[in-house]
Formats: sequence, structure tokens, C-alpha cells
Amino acid sequence: MVTETNYEPLSEPKGKQLMGVASSNVSTGIFKSGEFLPELRGTRAIAKYREMRDNSAVIGAVLYAVEQVLRDVALNVVPADKSEAAVADAKFVEECLNDMEHSLDDHVSEAVSFLWMGFSWFEVVYKRREGLDTKNVKKRSKYNDGRIGVRKLVSRAPWTISKFAIESKTGKILGVHQRESAFTGRNSDSLIPSNKSIYYRTTAIDGDPSGRSILRNAYTSYTYLTNLQSIEAIAVEREMHGIPIGRIPSEYLAADATDAQVAIRQQMERMLADMKLNAQGYALLPSDLLLDSEGKSTGGVAARLVDVELMTSQGNRNIDIGPIIDRYQHDIARSVLSEFLMLGTNGGSYALSKSKTDLFLRALESYINTVADVLNKQLVEPLWELNSLPVETMPRIEAGDVAPHDLRELGSYLRNLNGANIDLSDEPDVINALLQNAELPQVDPAKIVVKAEERKALEKSKVAAKEKPVKAEAPKSRKEVLEEEVLQQTLEVLKNDSLS
Repeated sequence: MVTETNYEPLSEPKGKQLMGVASSNVSTGIFKSGEFLPELRGTRAIAKYREMRDNSAVIGAVLYAVEQVLRDVALNVVPADKSEAAVADAKFVEECLNDMEHSLDDHVSEAVSFLWMGFSWFEVVYKRREGLDTKNVKKRSKYNDGRIGVRKLVSRAPWTISKFAIESKTGKILGVHQRESAFTGRNSDSLIPSNKSIYYRTTAIDGDPSGRSILRNAYTSYTYLTNLQSIEAIAVEREMHGIPIGRIPSEYLAADATDAQVAIRQQMERMLADMKLNAQGYALLPSDLLLDSEGKSTGGVAARLVDVELMTSQGNRNIDIGPIIDRYQHDIARSVLSEFLMLGTNGGSYALSKSKTDLFLRALESYINTVADVLNKQLVEPLWELNSLPVETMPRIEAGDVAPHDLRELGSYLRNLNGANIDLSDEPDVINALLQNAELPQVDPAKIVVKAEERKALEKSKVAAKEKPVKAEAPKSRKEVLEEEVLQQTLEVLKNDSLS
């Protein structure tokens, strides 16, 4: 029992020890092992989330929007500093990203699958860059410097992975076990180590290596929505088409029916099934009538020995399930901050749409920053180790803007700065950043500095001219005054003569 008397103070050796675990189910390596719903645990979780992704129109629209928006975001390689070595090493990373067998955009499209599944795993295949003339396809590159580059980033689908390899004491993820039956037919697992992989994960809640799907909160709404849509389709089909009903004598259904009676019953069953599936356009029935004990017809429809009819709903209960379906669709979209996709069906203001869209775009910024952070940690750092490059010049991959900036709001902000006498016209970095936001070409920083200096020099000269004292005129002599008066009178006389 721990008390204040035997409670040991923190020491350096004790502070370096790992004394607990994130969760009791982490060490198993099973997907979603801490999930309380059995259908969302283990390989069943992969099947269910894949079903939601492929079968739901709302979820499909959300994931498609996420994929297309994030594909368009630029991933820029930023040097560690402005030195020549740092710029050269940043160029090396750009070369590696553009020298793969696939594009970086394709990798981002596959990487965002970690959103609906909770995680995505990629195996990194490296290569030695030996130019385009080499006969070895595995070493072919646009560059011939002998460095280690990236050949491809290969996706490992979640449904081919059996479990994670977890270090039992620390909970560290060592890799994944992939079922070899997925590509060799052998019923065994192959370990893909984490130091040769790129591993994306939504969250690290409870230390779960499989993360948490963004569709988890939409599961209940998806389940009810799917059931309601099935009920709606069945109800419409039964109301418009009905259910085929066949009538034959009871002895044809008895256990001791003759072979001929069984054959007629089976033929009747096939005919009803074909009518249900719209595979049969008519029914040919015998005209024999059901007779009573005296050999007379009982009369009416009941007199037919064999009969077929369509049973339809009476339509007494008018239940509109459309609003219910709409509500569940809104719940699904709302759970992933994409309710703006549903605006317009029942109205909606521009302000509401903008606020919801801005929130969605902020979430996308977080997702693409996660992709950039993982690439820095699990791709750039191993490249530096393999090529024995200095850590001081290691660049970073940074994500660009997810959505274009509102130039009207930006212009209003700049006017406010100008009104506060904050002059940014001599800041090259600020000017180029503003031009980049407006998707305009960049300006040479040296030209900006030169023009700023010229403008400042001109302003100084104007100020100096205003401050220069005006020289007072010398007083005119008596002679000069008389000469001016004579000249003025002469001009007036000439003017009057011309008018007369």
C-alpha cells in the first residue's frame, strides 16, 4: 500500500522507466481490440467500414470530396536554412518525391484511406539512383548520383493485414503481419517492419495501433438508414408490384402427395418465383373448377381449382419515411463535419454554408498536416540515415493551403494595416506570400528592395524640398517700378486701339 511515508520521490532512473500501458488490449495487435461492439472489432471492423465507404452515398460523397481536395494541396519541401547545403538537400528530397514510379498525388489519395479505416500502411521500397541507362529496373532513376532514393510507396490494404506486431513491454509498434495468402496462396503471415514502412493513423487514443475511424460515430445512423431504405424499397415494390399468391388443392401440399401432384406443385412454385423476379410475363392455368360433393361448381373465384393473384398493400397507413431518411443522412454528414453537402435540399443561408464549409476545411488542414508530419518522420529521416547526410541540413515537408484565401477579406485587412501606418511594401517575404495567396507569379525579392529604396529616397527628397527656405526677393528700384508702369499703360493702349 502506497502512503506518504513510503512514497519515493522522483529520480532520474525512475523517470526514464515505462511503468504502465495505454490499454489492456493494446498488446494483442488486433484491430479495434478495445471496441465494445463485436461487429466493429477485429477483421469484422474492416469489412463493416469498407461496406460503409462503398455502399453509402453520403459517406462516399464525403470521402470523395476529402480525396479530391487533399490531392490538390501542394506538399512543399522547405530547406532547413538559406545555406547552399540546405537548399541542395531540400532539392534532393524534391527529386526523390518526383522520381517514384507513381506520383505523390496518387500516394496522398491512398493515404487518406486512414480516415475511414483509422489507419493506412505503406511499404517503402528504396532504390539506388543509377540513371536511366541502367538495365536494372529497380535502380532506374532520372538521376545518376548513386544516392539512395525512393522507388515506390506501396499500399498494404487493411483486409490483407491480420494484426499488428507490438512490443509487449513498451507497446511500440514493430510492424504488421500480412497474410501471405493475399499474394502467395500460403496460409501464413509475413512481417512488414515499421522501419521500412509509412504508417498513418487518425488518433492514438488508448494506444490503439489501428486508430479510430472518422465513420465510427456514423455507424448507428448508417445502420438505421440502411434498414429504412430497404423497408422503403420493399414497401414500394409490394405496393406497385405485389406478391404473387398461388392456390392449389390441399392434397397437392400434403406429405403423401403423388409424384404428379408434387410435379404440379413444383411447377407452380417456379412460376410464382419467376413472376416475382419479372422473369415470366404470363401465367397459364387450367380451367378446371372445384366441385362440391354433388359434382357442382361452388361458384365465384373460389371455384377455380388452380388460381394465381397479386397481393398488394391496402395503403391504409400513410407513413412518410422520407424525412426520417433525410435526418439520418444529415446525422452521417454532421458526424464528419460535412453537413454543408446537404444544404440546398431543404434551404440554407450563405452564412450557414460558409461557416460549415470553413469548419470542414479546417479539419482537412489537420488531415493533410498529419500526412506531411508522417512523411517527415518516416520517409525523410530514414533517407537521411541511409545516405549518411547531416541532420542540420535536413529539410521539412510542409503542406500548402487547403482552400484559396478570401481576397476580399485579405484586402480589407491590408487596408486596415495601411490606415494604422503599418507599411509592408518593403517586405519581400510578405509581398510574395500575398501574391501566392492570390495565385499570382512571385516577384524577385531584390527588385522589391531596390524599388523600396528608390521610393524612400524620393520621399526624402520631397520632404527636403518642402523644408528648404524660400529666398526673399530684393526690393525693386524706382526706375524698375516706372518701367513696369509704362509697359502696362502701353499694353492697355494697344488693346483699346485693337478693339476700336
